[in-house]
Amino acid sequence: MLDVSWEPHASAVANAADADLAAALDAVADAVGVVSAGGGRVLVARDTRPHSERLSALALDGVSHLGGAGEDFGLLTTPQLHHIVRHANGGAAGGAHVGPAAWASEGGYAEMLCTAFAALLPPDLGGGGLRAPLTVDCACGVGGPQLAPIAQRLAPLLPLELINRPGEGELNAGCGAEFVQKGRLPPRGLDTPPPTTSADSGGGGGGGGSRLCSLDGDADRVVFHYWRLCAGAVPEWRLLDGDKIAALFAAFVCDELRALEIEPALSVACVQTAYANGASGAHLRSLGVPTPLARTGVKHVHHAALRYDVSVYFEANGHGTLLFSDSAVSAIAAARQRAEASGDAGKAASAARLLAAKQLVNQAIGDAISAILLVEAILLLRGWSIERWDAMYEDLPSRQAKLGVADRAALRVNEDETRTLEPAELQREIDDLAAAHSRGRAFVRPSGTEDVVRVYAEAATQQAADELARKVGQATWRLAGGVGEQP
Repeated sequence: MLDVSWEPHASAVANAADADLAAALDAVADAVGVVSAGGGRVLVARDTRPHSERLSALALDGVSHLGGAGEDFGLLTTPQLHHIVRHANGGAAGGAHVGPAAWASEGGYAEMLCTAFAALLPPDLGGGGLRAPLTVDCACGVGGPQLAPIAQRLAPLLPLELINRPGEGELNAGCGAEFVQKGRLPPRGLDTPPPTTSADSGGGGGGGGSRLCSLDGDADRVVFHYWRLCAGAVPEWRLLDGDKIAALFAAFVCDELRALEIEPALSVACVQTAYANGASGAHLRSLGVPTPLARTGVKHVHHAALRYDVSVYFEANGHGTLLFSDSAVSAIAAARQRAEASGDAGKAASAARLLAAKQLVNQAIGDAISAILLVEAILLLRGWSIERWDAMYEDLPSRQAKLGVADRAALRVNEDETRTLEPAELQREIDDLAAAHSRGRAFVRPSGTEDVVRVYAEAATQQAADELARKVGQATWRLAGGVGEQP
């Protein structure tokens, strides 16, 4: 992932006029001490949008013009390209346990995922034919063609049904993770309850397409959902967002590490942002998992997660991953060797599952395909249905809003964006408003790109969350220079 310090350079190049581009590139080279681009290697891939092929060709032309070596990987998901770059750079950039150089390809990516998924499952678990297929909404994006060969290879273990593939509609229109998570609506093709009344089972049985998930257009985000079907009741559509995925991953890691009894214990955390549902954080802490907060944005959350031996992070939108440090991998591998030498099959199996999970989950960036496979593996291992997973905790009702302000710089917040520093009287008012509601919590933060302030509120009931968001919005409008109509 690009270091945050490079953002100003990238912005300067992206915003430069054509006539000023060469000078902008020279300025970046001077700033970072690059004498020549000769010898540099740039890997390029593209998605399914009509303009992507031309844009990719232009990027490769630019690399060649500057004396670098460009390599065209064709159609890939964003996480696949990150994976290939990480493995192409090898241990110098990716760490001692980065994986073999042969994985630095589209085929190597599939090999890494498929062998890891199979290794996670015990041989006596049974075939996938008894399990209802997982239906995957591909957002009419690149995730469809990239998941298809993996689905074919894993079919005996995990039947996957792919819908909303490229050519079946407009990218992200009425489908995909963003549409589902932000709109709290099922995607097209899955917007009616299945015809059966049987619920999916983690260990087998069930049907009717009741286990569903949605990728976003470039397949770095995923959310799960299902129709809750009860005899005599109206079917209820349920969403399991990034917070629920994080809770599942964290519970899996903690259970396996607890069984291993590594000394000294590895540090484990689930890094969240202020937008994480309060019920999610409370559940994780009840498991003994710390929940440090980072600023909104994957670039902040990812770097905060690197401070721990094993860390999970997911934003509510479904972007996240499970990270293992080199020292954690070494400690787990050593624990496996000790367990095998002493004949402790249980500890050896726990270590093997953790090492397989590390291989399965993209260590470079959030990856919807690898996240889908780890979710399914954990559900199979535990014999859980999607409803059982959903029952880990119940989300608190929440409401988000935004309002215009004359100058977003007039509102300053603390490092994790949970408290307003200026104007100081605004935070006092937010505290009083939140305290008036059962399980009330609220915060405001300025947009990074436009003169608006974003409001988040949650409470024990939806009515209370709506009221809290409205009153916090009114206070912000009044005290932070609101413009336009008052909320």
